[in-house]
Amino acid sequence: MAKLQDVNSIIDSLVFSKFLQIGHITPPHHLECYKLVTGRDISMTEFLQLGERIFNLNQMFNVRCGVSRKDDTLPPRILTHKRRGEGLVVNMPHLGALLSDYYEYWDWSEDGIPTREKPKELGLIIKPGDCTNN
Repeated sequence: MAKLQDVNSIIDSLVFSKFLQIGHITPPHHLECYKLVTGRDISMTEFLQLGERIFNLNQMFNVRCGVSRKDDTLPPRILTHKRRGEGLVVNMPHLGALLSDYYEYWDWSEDGIPTREKPKELGLIIKPGDCTNN
């Protein structure tokens, strides 16, 4: 899921339709378009890191606007309705545990705030007052 968010962040920035991804246009195609538009020859790893940078900047902006763990939820029907179908688990795993795992993957605090190390790792400028843990 998180890797898909990296790719989608890039697609949104390149102003591609996500409908193009359905079966035909894949991340290597997006990378090739990026190279043609920018003239930069980067690897797939660097390309995905661009998406990670975009996604983390978006989260830092949201945190600055007051968004936190309390806002990372799903509609009640998804959280409470039993799922039916072959091979499906009846109930969704506990959202709190999923969020904790998700935030840990991104190297964010338990409240969904990027740690001080994350922006530095991604080469983002950190100034006093930026929305990260101290």
